[in-house]
Amino acid sequence: MNFHTLLSRHANAFPGKLALQDEGRAIHYAELAAEVDRLAAYMQQQGARRGERLALWMPNCIEWLVSFLACAKLGMTVVTVNTRFREREVGLLLERGRCTWLVMWPAFKGLPFVEILSRIDPERLSRLKYVLGVGDCTALQEMLSNRLPGLSLLPYEAAPPQADRAITDPGQETDAALVYTTSGTTSEPKLVMHRQAGLLRHGEIAAQAYGVSTDSVVLLAAPLCGAFGFSTLLSGFAVGASFVSLPVFDAALTVRQIRELGVTHTFANNELISLLLDQVPGQDRPFPSLRYVGFASFAPAMDGLPERALQAGIPIAGLYGSSELQALVAGHTLDTEWKWRRAAGGTIASPQGRVRAVHEQTGAKLPHGEVGLIEIKAPSIMSEYLDNPEATRNAITADGYFRTGDLGYTVHERLFVFQGRAGEHLRLGGFLVNPMEIEEFIEDLPGVAAVQVVGAEHRGKTVPVAFVIAQADADVDEPGIVSRCKAEMAKFKVPERVVFVDEFPVVQSANSNKVQRHVLRQMAQVLLKT
Repeated sequence: MNFHTLLSRHANAFPGKLALQDEGRAIHYAELAAEVDRLAAYMQQQGARRGERLALWMPNCIEWLVSFLACAKLGMTVVTVNTRFREREVGLLLERGRCTWLVMWPAFKGLPFVEILSRIDPERLSRLKYVLGVGDCTALQEMLSNRLPGLSLLPYEAAPPQADRAITDPGQETDAALVYTTSGTTSEPKLVMHRQAGLLRHGEIAAQAYGVSTDSVVLLAAPLCGAFGFSTLLSGFAVGASFVSLPVFDAALTVRQIRELGVTHTFANNELISLLLDQVPGQDRPFPSLRYVGFASFAPAMDGLPERALQAGIPIAGLYGSSELQALVAGHTLDTEWKWRRAAGGTIASPQGRVRAVHEQTGAKLPHGEVGLIEIKAPSIMSEYLDNPEATRNAITADGYFRTGDLGYTVHERLFVFQGRAGEHLRLGGFLVNPMEIEEFIEDLPGVAAVQVVGAEHRGKTVPVAFVIAQADADVDEPGIVSRCKAEMAKFKVPERVVFVDEFPVVQSANSNKVQRHVLRQMAQVLLKT
């Protein structure tokens, strides 16, 4: 199965059904198929060919979906670009992705897309031939004419003659379809490639696992440029569900969308769900249409969110995913025992999927209940790290399991509980300690706005070091925090040092800004040597 065949099937089966509603606009399945045909034919007329790569740099919107599906029809590969990225990151993706096309909305919400593009080193744009512009492109045209005259600006809205709409070499299920950017700790993250057949198969599996059906209304709560948002799209597209999304998140408007459109499913980070609950304080069952709400723990300090959601009558369950395996590769069912259901992780969505925990040093498989490195085998596994065969080989075991780099323990061969990233758990005083435990304690102290705890080597052992952002005008200091920790926590959990900073070093990802803990570890190590 390929994307265009499935889209055509949906358009014929229910042409007038809502496909996607974004902010104030809607498109139905027959209209979506027609728009995809138009754009694909126009791009082919301008020289687009199967196997080329296109960078898609837009927020969640109808045009994002049309652009992706048009590329799939043409057999082109979409390299997703986070709208939070700036010149270095965008330039790096265009260069490493070997992109010949770029689709962007230059005037969207006043964001500086044109300015960002203008500051990219022209060498990184050397492969780029065409920029497809959505909406008003006046500023983009002026910038390209002055700085990058070799690039052709094409209007997204243009239409080819009807006679020229046949695609001469259409996309196939074996074609590379999508490339995610991982949010790893290095300056050059890996690019994760998935093929059409694998993406659609994952959509079918996720739809069945989480009860998404043709009559479902799915809220796209995460950016489509990341695995979390795109996997949500796949779960509904596989069965022809309807979608709701916003280009820019607005909690009050999202609450109204859920209620007015009868949203049945969403997969979101815990911080977003918390913001929605803030809009309906004290209400009993504020969202009665919801059938399944999966959450990922992107804000680990919000450990009480599952209970808060459950109290409001929201059918909530923890999820797990990655760019390499797709989001929703695992999630708890609503009948799973609560002590597991409230945590990240879950049952592998595919009945054929398997999960195991292995010893960090030896790689030996561990018994159920013992914490180790999680390895997962599932049909949704990536095809490769783009243009990086060595990294691909290192990531996948000889028997087909993906090395997630995450810590957790298995309950049985398909169910596991996520504990954290490998390297984030600290071996303190002979005990394995999750730094979140220390972070949550310190964050509850008066005057503390945020905290990150990392480990560093000191006098032959690992000790915790806390980096703290203080609240404005707060009367808080290092001795006071250390004293409170000593009074209420085991000695080996007490930070060796507490360092006050204005902000944490972060790296952009599709779903959030992720703290670069490796940078904090380096800072801590330097501090303890002085």
